[in-house]
Amino acid sequence: MRRTVTYKEITWHDDPDPQEKPLRVLQEQYGFHELDIEDVLSMHERPKIEEYPDYLFLVFHVPYLKSGRILKEEVNVFLGSSYVASFHQGKIAALDRLWHSLNESETARKEYMERGTGFLLYEIMYVLFQEGFSMLDEITTHLRRIETALFESEDQVDLLRDILTLHRNIITMRSVLFPQRTLIALLEHKNKKFIPDELELYFDDILDAIERQWSFLETSKEMSEVLEQTHKTWLAHRTNAVMRILTVFSVTLLPLNVVTGIYGMNVGLPLQEHPSMFFLLSTVLCLMMGGSLWYFWRKRWL
Repeated sequence: MRRTVTYKEITWHDDPDPQEKPLRVLQEQYGFHELDIEDVLSMHERPKIEEYPDYLFLVFHVPYLKSGRILKEEVNVFLGSSYVASFHQGKIAALDRLWHSLNESETARKEYMERGTGFLLYEIMYVLFQEGFSMLDEITTHLRRIETALFESEDQVDLLRDILTLHRNIITMRSVLFPQRTLIALLEHKNKKFIPDELELYFDDILDAIERQWSFLETSKEMSEVLEQTHKTWLAHRTNAVMRILTVFSVTLLPLNVVTGIYGMNVGLPLQEHPSMFFLLSTVLCLMMGGSLWYFWRKRWL
């Protein structure tokens, strides 16, 4: 449902569930292009900026965190000289906080809306992209948890799942942020009617935040790859240890199997009828097995 807040001649429309009928009302009021309306309703567009004589149309993406997983949210914005209209699927916590602040506080409306729609757009984008830092904190916590578990936990199956989840979050956030850098840079040079020169520094601030997040993700990506390689090395070492023990026991039992197999044949063999043959054979087998184990122990294979 669309919600609206107004200060003097500036209006902000925010709709977390865009439907065609309310969109048509805004289209009649502000003269939006039909293709832009279709883009809002489809909500599957790449980041872009469309410039018209009376407004700018922006499509950009922001990351958001849900149940430990980083996902992508598309935001569509119409920017005119007297209005900002934003559309997205579902509520976004950062936008909710900003809207409630403006709706409930005259001081906030004056601070964020008195300087024009361009500054209001900056505030909207600023709060959205600042949320990325909380996701970086989540990634940092995830990295530390994996690092600790790698050397202390015996449940390596769950640890592998944690590593793959971390990889997915880093990849998703990188894929979201990468095209936004170009979009913000382009936005600074669009129609000065909507984005005056004095706002360039403000949008540079958003770009700087994105660059810092990108740099952190590069480091996190490298760390996660190191942890994954360490995990693979640990698993390989553990597998080799198990295989070594199995090989030792196989080699130890091999001569026993040969001897018992020979004496299991239905043919005449030396000492077969001897009354103490069972005890003699058992003693020989135990000595062979003990000798093999002692040899492997001396070689540090056990």
